[in-house]
Order: sequence, then structure tokens, then C-alpha cells
Amino acid sequence: MKRRDFAIGASALAASALGGTCGSVADAADLAVAPFRGRQDLVERAWREAMSGTRPVLGRSDALLILQEGRITFERYGADHGPNVRHVSWSMAKSFTHALVGIGVGDGVVDIDRPLSLVSHPDPGLTLRRLLNLTDGLDWHEASYEPEKSDAARMLYGPGRLDGAAYTAAMHQAVKPGTRFNYSTGAFQLAAAELAAHLFPGLTDPRAKRKAMADWIDRRLFKPLGMTTALAEFDAAGTFVGGSLVYASARDFARFGELYRQDGMVDGRRLLPEGWVRFARTPTVSPVYGAGFWLEAPLQPTAPQPLLRGHGPMDAFSAQGHQGQVILILPSRNAVVVRLGLAADDPSAWTELGGWLHQVVDAIDA
Repeated sequence: MKRRDFAIGASALAASALGGTCGSVADAADLAVAPFRGRQDLVERAWREAMSGTRPVLGRSDALLILQEGRITFERYGADHGPNVRHVSWSMAKSFTHALVGIGVGDGVVDIDRPLSLVSHPDPGLTLRRLLNLTDGLDWHEASYEPEKSDAARMLYGPGRLDGAAYTAAMHQAVKPGTRFNYSTGAFQLAAAELAAHLFPGLTDPRAKRKAMADWIDRRLFKPLGMTTALAEFDAAGTFVGGSLVYASARDFARFGELYRQDGMVDGRRLLPEGWVRFARTPTVSPVYGAGFWLEAPLQPTAPQPLLRGHGPMDAFSAQGHQGQVILILPSRNAVVVRLGLAADDPSAWTELGGWLHQVVDAIDA
């Protein structure tokens, strides 16, 4: 692929100002521990609030972990959780799919601006880029995950469960790609399938596809990051469920966040191609979404809203998942915050969680 400036669009030039400093790289084999830099008492207070039940909209809190310059400075767990307990990612998996496509780009096997090969109505503008920034234009309705209303529920648990990518690829092209932001779990399932088709052309047996992709994910992403608990889930067609299902411990989710804080570098070597993290952080049609990651921005008059509700820091960006899963990356504070739990998936719960996380962020020294 000749183009290396992945962050193209109306906001591409502004993205160069996002900046962010990088501290020392953590040893991928074993995250070091260091004293908290900031007001640890305020973080302890926030954790006690979450565990006390005095803020019931937060739901259940399973983990809160903070890395500063790649070192664990705060780590707490709820009942039945701990450093080696896997937790479902839900839509944080979309950020993992962004990373995997980036590795494919770096290997020269994927061009995110070529038309998709897995759709029966190939609009030349329907590309991996449009899937990753959720501007594909397909007639997808995420809705509120009720089976009768939600394409996501139908893809994961209904008629699309055997082949989620095929279910998505059959969608009508509702609008021109690149013109509308529309949140879609199917877009990332299709992106994962498109990546696999380029990595393993001609491989059709579902079990063989699953093994080949699982081995590749483990070898190219999980192991380089030292993610010893991480598991990727696959559907019956052998496709990585790239919009929904990665399982990992809080520490391993933090390792993934650290990769993005370090601009795609790990142990002094480049894992993601240069410019790929900038692509993740560059808004397109929506000011609060880049490619595979949610962005901070001034408070929006309409949904979707920024996680920290306009309080910043504005260089923060995050992987977010159903029911309150968050990997929050804070470049200007050299920090990564992981929160795992079980809350309602509605605007009031996310508003409460965003306010609670802002308390935590405010306690971290720049």
C-alpha cells in the first residue's frame, strides 16, 4: 500500500496536533508496579463509591486498573474477579480488529482503500476504511439489542449467527459510503472476514479458517504484547467475531491500551504501521469516533456523546464495550485506565460512568 497517511478526511490536518507524550515501554512479559502519581485517595474514593452501591446506575464494578508510563499504579477487583480472570470485551473487540487490520496493512497484504471483496453489491467506496470508521452506508440497525429490532442481536444470536460477515454483506447500501456515521457491530465482523480473506486466500473450511486466524492473532498481536489470557471468539463460519468477542484479563486489556498510547510500538519495535494510531484518533463524519476508537470532543448536542462528557482531556480516546467496558487511553497523562463491569447499556448509565471515570482521570498527574 503506497499511502501511509491513513488519517485522511476533513479533520486529518487537525489530527497532527493530537500529540501526546510516551513514557518508557513496559516489559511485555510482566507489567511492573510503581507508586501512583497523583491523588490516589481520590481514586480509592471513586472505587469505594462504585463498590458501595451508592451509585446504582454504575452497576457492578469488576475491575479498575491504571497504568502510568506502562506500570501498574492502581489495581482493584470486585467479587469473583482478579488479575487472571478473563472478562468479555463486547465492543472493545472493535478496537482489536482495528489493530489486526493495521498489522495486515503493515505486512502489505491489505489496502484499506480497495473495494471490499466479500459483498455482492460492490460500491467502489465500500472499503475497509469505511468499515473501520463506521461510515459504510449499509442499512444496518444496531438498535438496543432487542432481537426483534437489532441487527447486532440477529447477527450474533439469530439468523446471522452461523456467518455474521455474510449476514452483514447482504445488507442494502442505504447511503453513499463515507457520508453517514452509523454504529455497526456487523461492520467489524465484515472487516475481520475481509482481513482473513486477504491473509488466507482460498481457505474455506471453517475449522481451518478458525485455526489459521486464531494462530495469526496470537502470534502477531497477543504474544508480542504479553497478553497471556486473551482469547478471540469465532463464529460457525470460522470468522473472528471482530465486533464483539475478545476475552482477557484487565491487565491484558491494559497492555492493549498501552500499545495505542505508545503509538503502535512495543518493546522498542513498531507493531502497528506508522500513522495507524493517528488514523484511529482522527474523526470523520462523527466528531466522537475515529476508526475503531471513541474520541473526546466538546459536549455534543446530539448522540453519541463523548465518554468524559466534554471535560477532557481532549486527547483521550477509548475502546468501549456493551454494559460499561472501557479501555481509556490518556496520552497527555502517560496513562491507560481499564474499567470492567456490568451496567445497563443506556445513555443514563454511560453518563454516570463517564462522570465517575472523569473523577479517576482528574486524580492522575499529567
